[in-house]
Amino acid sequence: MARLSDLIREQTTDSQNGGALSPKLVSPSLNADRSWWVSTRQELWRIREAVRSGKSPQLTECTDFAGQLVQLLNHSDELVKWALNGQTEDYVLDNALHVAVLGAKVGMGLQYSQQTLERLVLAGLLHDIGMWTLPVSLVEKREALPEEDRDLIRTHPERGRRILAGRGNVFEWVSTIIAQEHERCDGSGYPCRLKDKQIAESAQVIGMVDTLDAMVTLRPYRKRLTPHQGVRELFLQAKTTFSLPVLKALGDQITLYPIGTDVRLNTGENGTVTKINSRYPLRPVVTISTLGEASDVDLSRGPSAHIVEVLQARSVQ
Repeated sequence: MARLSDLIREQTTDSQNGGALSPKLVSPSLNADRSWWVSTRQELWRIREAVRSGKSPQLTECTDFAGQLVQLLNHSDELVKWALNGQTEDYVLDNALHVAVLGAKVGMGLQYSQQTLERLVLAGLLHDIGMWTLPVSLVEKREALPEEDRDLIRTHPERGRRILAGRGNVFEWVSTIIAQEHERCDGSGYPCRLKDKQIAESAQVIGMVDTLDAMVTLRPYRKRLTPHQGVRELFLQAKTTFSLPVLKALGDQITLYPIGTDVRLNTGENGTVTKINSRYPLRPVVTISTLGEASDVDLSRGPSAHIVEVLQARSVQ
């Protein structure tokens, strides 16, 4: 099956470099994870500045970053840990990275093909592109928005769809996801109040992980939830807003004990979740540090050790 970046090359020529794209230097290492995060963030910054200047943004590079992310997540969950750590310097920019990473993991749980995963990542990276057409003072407000500002914010899905419309089949697919990611299965979403199967499943995935990121990321006007609390809240409250397969995939891939969650075992030991077992989502790999030495305990390998408590589970600033 053709890769996403190959499909884009057939449709798009970059006038600055004759269509050539950045080389793919992907290694399953922490350095590769960090390099992807920094490089993709820089590319999103360039796209944002182009949109804010009223220019047509070049989007070709993002297709390569989408493919790289899928490869990295096949080898390591370090990017998932970063996506859930609650930190942000620029919420809309960082939210795009978080949604791309978490959306890809849920897509893996839904057993999407490589090409569909890459398109899903691309949708995650660009899902809020319409926000950058709005006044900077509105997007970067540091307090809760009044209703009139919320109404303007709710125009961003259609604004984003228009930016991507007419850019070829791949971006048409992404534009549909962008237009629908705030729709909800019970009809409570926007802008069209679509319901159930009227909403593309991929749009539900992006909408769900976008909601999770909003819960767990630090904002100046409200407390954040820990990843454990955020996932638990979705399981309890989102049964009517997202489909069961999408919620199940979240539970399988991110679980009630997301990577980075501090836990206590029945043995009395404290540790940190460092890897998810998709077949046994409630029995992750926990790293325990004792006297400067770290050891991994795979809770799926036997029933004797298990999690009894999530530490620091209270909302934090």
